[in-house]
Amino acid sequence: MSGDVTDPTLEALWKKVLDDWDNQALHGTFLEYCQSNGRLVEAAVRYRGMSGDRERGESAEKHLKSVLALAMAQLETLRSPRPESQSRAGSIALILLFIGGTLGILAYLAASR
Repeated sequence: MSGDVTDPTLEALWKKVLDDWDNQALHGTFLEYCQSNGRLVEAAVRYRGMSGDRERGESAEKHLKSVLALAMAQLETLRSPRPESQSRAGSIALILLFIGGTLGILAYLAASR
């Protein structure tokens, strides 16, 4: 599918899915394998190919949406998190600036009396 060497485990799992299409556990096992081995594109291609089937099309579309959800979740985990240290450092600097300004104003008021 993707030009890579054929993955015998993926092929065997897909064959089981095709042989017992209504078995949701087999679909789950196939999708878990594809996700953990970076083969979600192949899963999407296979389910997309089945979406035109009169009997299996609706189910294939549902599983295609599952592939999309897994891919989106995988992308979300790859996003770089916002660096908290910079955010925290900025907050501390702002608080210190406020305290310093307040103390400066109080010192000025005390000196002017």
